[in-house]
Amino acid sequence: MIDIQIQKDPVCAIVHVSGRIDATSCDDLEDSLMQLLDDGEKNIILDLSRTEYISSAGLRVLIVITKQLYDTGSFCLCDVSENVLEIIEMAGFHTIMNIYDTIEAARNGIIET
Repeated sequence: MIDIQIQKDPVCAIVHVSGRIDATSCDDLEDSLMQLLDDGEKNIILDLSRTEYISSAGLRVLIVITKQLYDTGSFCLCDVSENVLEIIEMAGFHTIMNIYDTIEAARNGIIET
């Protein structure tokens, strides 16, 4: 089960994800993120503080959104739980994605770019 909450402010959209991002839930996350892009959002922070697990299907969603915003905006992760960070690092995604300790640090990173 996954719970997705979206908070918008003038700088970015913050997407809070709780639960497991796996093959059964990744479509919900991708749909939510793609809807933000369709609505014109250019800066997205994905808060993974309450995410317990991410599968290869979930990692694919991260790459899709990263590619979508590569030239036009920012997509970053923040407050990533230890389990999820370990998976992201094992996949090597930490070298191509911006990962911040807090939402505020992520917002500041977006403002500086």
